[in-house]
Formats: sequence, structure tokens, C-alpha cells
Amino acid sequence: MAKLKEFNGRFCEYDFENVFIQYLEDAGWTYQAGDDIARSKLDETLILEDLKSFLKDSNPDLPEEDITQICDTMRLLGGQTEFETLHKAYSHFIDGLQFTGSDGIPRTIKFINFADVDKNIFKVVNQFTVEYINNNEKKNRRPDVLLYVNGFPLCIIELKNPADDKATIHDAFEQITVRYWRDIPHLLHYCPLACISDGVKTRLGTVKTPYEHFYTWRRINDDEPIADSSLDEFECLVYGVYSPARFLEIFRDYVYFQDKIFDADEVEIVCRYPQFFATRLLRESIKKSVITHSGKGGTYFGATGCGKTYIMAFLARQLSLRC
Repeated sequence: MAKLKEFNGRFCEYDFENVFIQYLEDAGWTYQAGDDIARSKLDETLILEDLKSFLKDSNPDLPEEDITQICDTMRLLGGQTEFETLHKAYSHFIDGLQFTGSDGIPRTIKFINFADVDKNIFKVVNQFTVEYINNNEKKNRRPDVLLYVNGFPLCIIELKNPADDKATIHDAFEQITVRYWRDIPHLLHYCPLACISDGVKTRLGTVKTPYEHFYTWRRINDDEPIADSSLDEFECLVYGVYSPARFLEIFRDYVYFQDKIFDADEVEIVCRYPQFFATRLLRESIKKSVITHSGKGGTYFGATGCGKTYIMAFLARQLSLRC
């Protein structure tokens, strides 16, 4: 695995993108170049080969035409707004798609196996060309890095050159939240999570997170010290967020959309690392209190603005659905 070299608090690495990818490979992702992905058209944003493979393995009784119909349903997914489509896609990832096949039997089709991480296909893809039409001309965008799970691009990562003082993570933020939403929303429909980095600052957010709410992930596990250098922060985010098991945990239980009737507000939130670990600790404390009949579920003290409301939302979701 390539290492990032640090000099006076800055990373000095000619190809930061390749280093990021190698770290992700070390965390458990399989690399595939964007140019090597088979697509009928460059505006296709799913890896249909992976999606069909996952669906066949998960539903061995489904005939080929049903598999194709399910893929088309997700490929052509739409809503009244771009955000509504994103929300709908996320709901299908978490709850599944209600589908009646050629046998007339209704079933729920799952697109991610949260119970068995190894049953999923994890790919890190770079320089994936996405075509769009502007003024009747074909143009394209190339996001730096995309994280695909079972053929869906669930996270977009935008990087800036660590050696360029004029390139900042704010530029990366604008690339995702302004230019990509304007030009290639058909990619972002499936992509709730976002990461921006210039090697010095590495931040996690969503494709709808305001810039000031992109946040550093400073711990891999709760019992470890808080990262205090750029390299430590970078490694904490890769291994603390993007190891496949942790990524699926965060993706399922720590991403928050308001109810669909509020989609016009376009609110999508992912947890910060203190919220993640606090929710985990509270959940286990409450489970223990139920088993021991102690009646002591635990108390959480947090500073003003730390996101206690979201901690309670994440906790309530897990107590009602996972315990």
C-alpha cells in the first residue's frame, strides 16, 4: 500500500487519487478503472453486470426477464424532483423494492445484503465518464472516485491536488453540489454520500450537505485517541467510514432523510463521528438494561450544537428496527 508523505503538515504525493484508491483497496474495496466498465451508453451510471450478478445470487429462483425488469426499474428511477429521486433510491436500498414477477408472487427485492457483508460487491472506480447533453451537445463529467456497491454508486469522492495552494476542498464541494447536480444528476440519484479532500483536509458529508457541515472523522473506534494530524484524519476516514462493514452500517442507520412530504426542503444528513459512537454506546446500554432489568439505559451529555436530536433519531431507528 502506498504511503502519503507528510512535510510541514502537508501531503507531498504526486498522485493523490491513486494513493486514496490504494488505501480503499487496503480497506476492502476492489479497484476497477472507469474505462473498463462495460456500458451501452456513457450516460449509464450503474454497473449493470454487478447488479445482475448480485440479484441472481440473492434470488436464484428469479428468471432472467424478471432480473432485467428489476434492473430497468432502478435504472429508470425518477421523481418529480432530483432530490425526490435520490430519496426514493435510498429507500429502495434500505427497505427493498416491492416487485411482482412473472410467477405472480409479490416479493421484496433487496439490493444490499446488510446481514452478510461478504455477499456484496464492493468496487472503487476512478475516472468514470458520465455523459450529458448541454445545448444539444454531448459533454461529459469525470468524478474522481466513486464507491459502488452491487452496481450502484453510493458515494462520490472529489479530490484536489495537495500541492496546489489554490485548489481547496471548497472547490471539491462545489464540484459535487453545484456542477454535478446541474450536469449529471442521473449519477447523484443513487449517491447519498460524499467525501471531499485535498490531502490536508478530508471531510465526510452528503450530496446535499452545506459546506460548513462537512465533517472530519477523527476516530476509527471509540476507544482510540482522536486524530490530531492530517494523515491520521485521512486514515481515520478511510478505515473508520469506508471499511465495507462500517460503510454499510453508516449507510443503513446513520443517514437521515426527512419524511417524503418534506422533500422540498432537500434535507439529507449523515452522522458525525461523535454521534455515531454515542448512538452505539446508548444502544448497547439500553439493550443491557433490558436484559438485566436494571432500568438504567444511560444518560448522554452533549454540548450545545453537537447534534443530540440526530443522535436520538439514529438511536430510535435502531431500537425499533434492529433490536
